[in-house]
Amino acid sequence: MPLSIEIEIGFMKIILIGIFIFAIAAMRITRYFKFEKWQVSLGLIGLAILLYFLNVMLIQYFIKKRTSDFSSSEEVLPGVQKWELTAGLGVVPKWVSIIGLLAISALITAVLPWVTALLK
Repeated sequence: MPLSIEIEIGFMKIILIGIFIFAIAAMRITRYFKFEKWQVSLGLIGLAILLYFLNVMLIQYFIKKRTSDFSSSEEVLPGVQKWELTAGLGVVPKWVSIIGLLAISALITAVLPWVTALLK
């Protein structure tokens, strides 16, 4: 199996585990605090936004810290900024990527019940 497919499967596993954890946490919060579903969904959307911005800030921080030469948004090739050349080199720790994947999980967990309710 090619490495890129293994990486994509790993990303999907993290997203699915995140959805599972956020769904259980949302259910518990709904029952314990007697919140409505829409309130918990708004909280999950807020958490997704927070995790996304945290992910972006950490990526910028580690690129500036470890390879300050590449921290600019200057284009080195048509459509490719300088900081994008650090992808896959281990400049940004993997746990920072996991934060970004958890942002996706939180958003899916917030939106999926409403989408399934509309499709019924």
